[in-house]
Amino acid sequence: MKITEVEVIPLYAPEAEVVKSACIIRVHTDEGVEGIGQVEIPAMIASAFIKTREWEITGYYQGGLERVLLGEDPMNIERLWHKMYASMWLYGRRGAGIAVMTAIDTALWDIKGKILGKPVFELIWSACNVARMDQDIMGPKLRVKPYATVYPSGSSPEEVKRNLSLAIGAGFEAVKMEESQDGFGRKDVKHDVELVQAAREAIGSNRDLMIDVQYIWNDYTRALSSIKAIEPFNVYFVEAPLPPDSLEAYAMLADSVETRIACGDGGFTTRFEFKELIEKGKVDVVQPSAVRTGGITEMLRIASMAYEKGKLCIPHSYAWMIGVAAEIHLAAVVPNMPYIEMPSPHPYSPLISELIEPTPMPKDGYIEVPKKPGLGFKLNERTIEKYRVEPF
Repeated sequence: MKITEVEVIPLYAPEAEVVKSACIIRVHTDEGVEGIGQVEIPAMIASAFIKTREWEITGYYQGGLERVLLGEDPMNIERLWHKMYASMWLYGRRGAGIAVMTAIDTALWDIKGKILGKPVFELIWSACNVARMDQDIMGPKLRVKPYATVYPSGSSPEEVKRNLSLAIGAGFEAVKMEESQDGFGRKDVKHDVELVQAAREAIGSNRDLMIDVQYIWNDYTRALSSIKAIEPFNVYFVEAPLPPDSLEAYAMLADSVETRIACGDGGFTTRFEFKELIEKGKVDVVQPSAVRTGGITEMLRIASMAYEKGKLCIPHSYAWMIGVAAEIHLAAVVPNMPYIEMPSPHPYSPLISELIEPTPMPKDGYIEVPKKPGLGFKLNERTIEKYRVEPF
């Protein structure tokens, strides 16, 4: 079996309330087996990284990732990961180049599972040492626990209660409140406390509450003041409280508060960056992105590294549903991955609720891990046909 095409599928849904655009990657083979992935960058950038035919620099000829993969056996995932990475040494060792690799790598795992007739989590279980650390007797989990990212969460206690209650009503047992206009993190400590109190009242004392600051605080003192003030509300973690490159400030903050500090979706794209985040930033939770961080292959390396340091690994995906599919399989195996991220079903976007079949949704706070070969999800071709656009 050989790879014959790496297809870029840009989508745009103008009627969506959130997530109006998406970029899907589909890898084709000469035997008709296909795999899917998703990347959280504009489709025109993904297309440039994948479809560039050839360019020359000092006598060395370089092409896009499709050129690198054509004719290769999709079963050789590890070798192809390194081949793609090596091909981008000049312009893609971090950032957008790795993000595009993420979608391709996910698609390759999907293909391999379909060829072998096994779900991806079984392939991960067979290949991944981190799985053996404390789950050898139990085996992979049959269901995993998502938290709902509620965006926007609201700028008043009333809005926060209403929006988070919708997520609980949809079957989630953990929610994440997001920074938003005039919302958490935007005014003062008193306002932050009022919103967190409202969130806790909405979801009850027996459910986990996460908070995402989205890097809007620029100084350690501001972050410390709010996080200390909300500690009585038992927040599971505070995400991205400081700029992503302020690793010394992250270390100071982690040493000064009881609440877990989380970081990782803000442009961190390889295990090399996460190593610094863990060792220099001292964060408690790393958040590699299922749509930006090198795919399942690299996320397993990051999770293993975090495990060795006693850190949690809770991946980012927000509203990118093929990324959510990959997260489900990872969390079934990785012992230090207690949660995965999912979007709340409100507000509406067809690129969330109608992108893949079946649509993953929690029941009693959990999602069943698919048993079908590959990722266990397929593209909704009606959605693809309706919303497909040109990448430029």
